[in-house]
Amino acid sequence: MNPNKPQKLRIVYDCAAKFEGTSLNNKVLQVPDLTIKLTGVIMRFREGKVAVMGDIEAMFHQVKITVEHRDALRFLWWPDGDLRRNPEVYRKTVHPFGGVWSPSCASFALRRTAEEFGAEFDPETVQTVLDNFYAEDCLKSMSSADKTIRLVQQLCQLLSKGGFHLTKWIS
Repeated sequence: MNPNKPQKLRIVYDCAAKFEGTSLNNKVLQVPDLTIKLTGVIMRFREGKVAVMGDIEAMFHQVKITVEHRDALRFLWWPDGDLRRNPEVYRKTVHPFGGVWSPSCASFALRRTAEEFGAEFDPETVQTVLDNFYAEDCLKSMSSADKTIRLVQQLCQLLSKGGFHLTKWIS
């Protein structure tokens, strides 16, 4: 529970937690870092007069884990928190926050969405997905308010096609 959000329960998986000297993060294949470099995102953010920032809601939870990989993410759950009962075994179906692979998988899914559905949108919108997201955060500036409004509308439409919900916009 987060004291600032008492109505919201968040389960946290610590893929770096060690048991007998090893963790899940130690055992998975290393993936390429597909996260756009923050320095570039910030420099591009300063190019236009009208700046906006938005957030992909629960980004990792929008990206599914393939069925053949779900057994690696099994976990035990004690019904009603009663440790005297036998635990139930579950498997994650979406990427956990804390897995070393999760940021790259989510970035890949984001880029794939832009590539797969980009033809339906302005090139600037597609390029924004490819160049102006640092993990789940979009930072973009444009030359005018009208262009910025159009971009935000198109970004929301484009990313919704990939199952992503852009939210928390601020300008």
